[in-house]
Amino acid sequence: MIIGIVSIVLPVLALILQCVFAGFSILCIPSIATAVFATLAFWKKGPVLALITVFMAFIQICTLNIQLTAILGLLSAVASVFLMIDCEKFREAHPELEDPKAATKQMIIGFMLPCIITLLVMYAYPVVRTFLMSFFDMPNITASVSTWDFVGLGKYQKIFTSATFLRSLQNMLTIWILGGVITLALALLFAIILTSGIRFKKFFRAAIYMPNVISAVALATMWIQYIFNQQYGMLNSIIAFFNGTPINWLATDMKFWAMLGSFIFGAVGYYMLIFISGIEKIPADLYEAATIDGASKIQQAFKITFPLLKGVTKTNLTFWTINTATFYLWSKMFSPVDTEASVIVPVMYLYDTAFPSRGSSAADPGAAAAVGIVLAVIILAVYLVMNKVIKDDDIEL
Repeated sequence: MIIGIVSIVLPVLALILQCVFAGFSILCIPSIATAVFATLAFWKKGPVLALITVFMAFIQICTLNIQLTAILGLLSAVASVFLMIDCEKFREAHPELEDPKAATKQMIIGFMLPCIITLLVMYAYPVVRTFLMSFFDMPNITASVSTWDFVGLGKYQKIFTSATFLRSLQNMLTIWILGGVITLALALLFAIILTSGIRFKKFFRAAIYMPNVISAVALATMWIQYIFNQQYGMLNSIIAFFNGTPINWLATDMKFWAMLGSFIFGAVGYYMLIFISGIEKIPADLYEAATIDGASKIQQAFKITFPLLKGVTKTNLTFWTINTATFYLWSKMFSPVDTEASVIVPVMYLYDTAFPSRGSSAADPGAAAAVGIVLAVIILAVYLVMNKVIKDDDIEL
């Protein structure tokens, strides 16, 4: 009992020292977690939780100055030793509690807790803070909460009355609908061809997927410089060969379609592999039986392949929606200096709102946060609708 109490007191003391010498901040989380783990280990007598305090001690080493780090690391290490001794003595005194299932469960929980805490700190906290920021006006994105001025839905009203933001939504919708239809249709077509038994399918699969291996920046640069360039680009070279008039593919009225075409080129291979994985899961017996019954390849595609790809199609639609909502790099590559309305997307509008590049524009982190929340709601809405409309097939594979 005494050893267990000491094992809790030492991490708490480490937390107090950290608050005194460095102030309470996000860096206190390792100390708090260490104290929590110590308390759980004391209650549950779990050696796995005791070992986690050693892990937390290593985290503390990276947070503060050398002197305080040494004190905190030493206290956490001593606490870990006390915890392990206490747990070992308890196990020796109660052999009837040696249950492999319970030990396995404790180990699973012990390994999951650091990940859960990390997710809460790295993801849940920014999401909650962003949601709150969308209702406030503030001087900059790092301003203290005490300087925030509550404006209610004012930021949402601002972005939805902005012609630039509405244009960005229109561009995103075009990419999602038109680009999605072309990308997923080509991906499905290639997947069906490559799983039909053609020769050199491994080569074609690698060739179609190759653009995903190349950096998106390098791929966009290649399209801009070597495909769409008005003087020596490949497209205008082909037009000149047939005595045609060169086209300015990067003009304002053409730039969006040039960007969309190059993005589709780089995206098809990714979704093709997902479709291939779904097709390869379909038992060959179904196709053999359909062939014996006289079904053609087209009939087999519509009666067997497509119905059994509902789940895979829903996955691809979800990924495409997320990629469209977070579409930024290609837009920035096609509009590197000042954001052009022809290629602007919501994420680009968000960035320009939070970190304006022009001196006349004032930063508005609250409006930028509102854009982020709107995009999250759009993704969630699409996901819920797809789950409602596209039901997983009940056929057992």
